[in-house]
Amino acid sequence: MLTSAQIAIINKKAAATPDALKRDSLSNYFEGYYFVTLNTRAESPILSSVEGIIGATGPDSPHCRYTELGLGVIECWKRMPSICSTVKIGPCEAMPEHFHGLIHLLPGNKRHLGSLISGFMAGCTHAYWDTLGIEWRRDKLSAHALALPDRDRNHTRSFRGPALFVHGYNDVEAITEEQVQIKIAYIQSQAERRLIKGRMHRCFCIERGKHSRSWSTEVAMRAVANDPFFACNRDKCLTAQRNVTARLVIDEKGACLDYLGFPPLMADEKKLPLICHRRDAARFEQQKEAVMNAARNGWIIVSAFISPKEKDIKEQMMVELLPFIEIMDNGFADRYKPTGKAFYACAENRLLQMSCWRYEYRKDVTVSREMCLVMNELARVISQRNDDWWKTWSAIVPQFNKQTAK
Repeated sequence: MLTSAQIAIINKKAAATPDALKRDSLSNYFEGYYFVTLNTRAESPILSSVEGIIGATGPDSPHCRYTELGLGVIECWKRMPSICSTVKIGPCEAMPEHFHGLIHLLPGNKRHLGSLISGFMAGCTHAYWDTLGIEWRRDKLSAHALALPDRDRNHTRSFRGPALFVHGYNDVEAITEEQVQIKIAYIQSQAERRLIKGRMHRCFCIERGKHSRSWSTEVAMRAVANDPFFACNRDKCLTAQRNVTARLVIDEKGACLDYLGFPPLMADEKKLPLICHRRDAARFEQQKEAVMNAARNGWIIVSAFISPKEKDIKEQMMVELLPFIEIMDNGFADRYKPTGKAFYACAENRLLQMSCWRYEYRKDVTVSREMCLVMNELARVISQRNDDWWKTWSAIVPQFNKQTAK
């Protein structure tokens, strides 16, 4: 049994480890589909340039114009199956400062994903050295080169010059065929997404450390303590509160909020929380109708979209291009950006994503009960309304109009 001090040391070390060097202990890195991301050193934009017109087709459609080095990187990717027969490569894209690729490790594969990516990175570095005019082939075979003090361990397998990519790589496992198709679409839309981000730069900047008089650590603690389950289990309540405190973004002034997207949504006075309770399951259609009617009439819906029913409403709002505020179940990594429909919702000023959590590297981890309670409370705090408003929706509109008239 680890002591609390030992656990603290482990957590501190894990927090200091870059995401690119972390691996999921539950993933089988010998089989399956993996979406891999590599970043150039110092984020140097040397692989390509992004050109084209948003929404155009044909030659003017968004695309990457590859440099000689970018073409070399793509060629290295295409060569992988000839080096390892149990590997199939999918689509890839060489963006100016990073590379995305989808790789399929077939059943019976004996080489670890890390070993394969290490070899790919070595080949890319050699292509980089060729463009720099560095002679590396003789050094690679030289017996005395092993003793050289300037040996670069960052996936070069050679002994002269810098590596192209930073040490480590990010991987996301794609389990289902649907997830594979999502990753393929993501790779194919990279150039368009980059052009949109350039035009709507502010929408994709993460704003950190924002404070609200209505949001504090005490509010989060009360959200846990007021839950019927935790109210009857004091020890579990205290443990849950400690877990929440450890994850909250807190500075010298107190609990903070981070956000990304369209800030004017927060300033809108017409905000309503969306929380689907089990006790109201039989009335879900009534709740959904009230929420959608409110959204269609200019109200901003605020929710963590935790339950399947909440996600169903979120999907409908996406289809109808309605604005909303999403409470996130994790913090924002430094390089975070929305994916899929959320990306375009941000670009079109229809979405603001907000988090009260520190970012934590994890994969497919179930959100705890106490985190759900805190996120739902944050939705109430942001909207300044109770979550059962939909039961008396007909009274909300005249009441609000009366308040604004004053």
